[in-house]
Parts: sequence; structure tokens; C-alpha cells
Amino acid sequence: MDTIYVFSGLGADRRVFSKIDFSGFQVVYIDWLKPRPSEALESYVFRLAEHYHIPKQGAVVLGLSFGGMCIAELSKYYDFKKTVLISSAKTKDELPKVLGVSKYLSLHKLLPDGNGKHAPHILLHWIFGVKTDEEKGLLEDIIKTTDPDFQKWAVDKIVNWTNTHVPVNCLHIHGDKDRLIPIQNVDYTIRIKGGGHFMIWNKATELSFPIRNFLL
Repeated sequence: MDTIYVFSGLGADRRVFSKIDFSGFQVVYIDWLKPRPSEALESYVFRLAEHYHIPKQGAVVLGLSFGGMCIAELSKYYDFKKTVLISSAKTKDELPKVLGVSKYLSLHKLLPDGNGKHAPHILLHWIFGVKTDEEKGLLEDIIKTTDPDFQKWAVDKIVNWTNTHVPVNCLHIHGDKDRLIPIQNVDYTIRIKGGGHFMIWNKATELSFPIRNFLL
């Protein structure tokens, strides 16, 4: 049985993958480690890979949002067999241009020290494209339980990301209603109609087929 290493999003955890069909694979979920003070993203992803014993050649990896960016960083040095990115960015040019303004004005450092509690729920629901009570409840619980120190560190790494390397053997699935990483910036492989940034949960059936078709 092949192993697939699954990287979550910035505030997400393994629960968001519970509707994806990973049957036939041994799934290793990559839970976030505590960043060291001022740790570079490259150093951090190396620590993740070593902690979870990801082989340097021949691994199958899947990354959601920030997790996909971590995979893109690793792919500079790791020879992955196959890579799946969902609602993510392969390079800095696929991130929204507004992040460039945020970078130079350091607006991202003004985020609340908590874990999104200052952001109105209705705004979070709109940004992530969640509509049902189940989706809203899961999103709010994930945000509430996210380590605020990790969140601050990761947002800083996203804003200052400079990667231009594109992973090979990569399936990039993106939603055309993604408000965090707009599809017009993305060189995607498969477009999911009506898919927002939370489509890993509410479009899981549509995602599972192309993922399995690519991996098997």
C-alpha cells in the first residue's frame, strides 16, 4: 500500500480531509510543529519532513493552501513522485497581489494576537465560502483552536514568500470562487466550478475523483 503525506492549511487540521477518498493509501497527516523564533520557512519544512520521515525520493504528497506552499518549498530539494495541490499556490506569483502591499506596509503584523476572534464570523464565512451550519461550525472551531503563535509566524512567511520553483508531476486543483487565492492568479490543472477556499470539505466528492485518477 502506497503512503501519501498530507499537509493541512494554515489554520486547518486533518478533519478537513475526512470526506476525501484516500482508500488504498496509508495516510500520514502532517501536523504543524511549533516554529522556532524567527525560523525561516525552508528550515521549518525540512524539520517537518525529517519529523515525519518523508523520503527524499519517490514520495506522494498532497498539500492544502499553506500546506501546498510548504510542499513547493520542499520540492526544490525532494524528488516527489507525485504532488497534489488544492486551493494553494506553487509560486509567489500565484498569490494575490494585495499581499505585496501588505508586505511593505507590514499590515499582516497588525493581525490580532488571538486566533481570529476579532474577525466577524460573517466575514470569515464569506472569505472561505462556507454556507451550511456544519461548514461554519467546523471552520470556526478550527480557527478557534489554531495556535496563535503559529498563525502569526505562518502569515508572515506567506506574505514574504519568494518562491519561483514549480513542482514537477503536479496536479493543481483550484476553485473558481476562491477568495483567498483568486483563480486568475493560478496556473491550475483542474478548475472546480463554484469551489471556494473550503472546497476540500464541501466539494470533496468532486475533488476525490481527479485526485485518485492522478495518483492510481
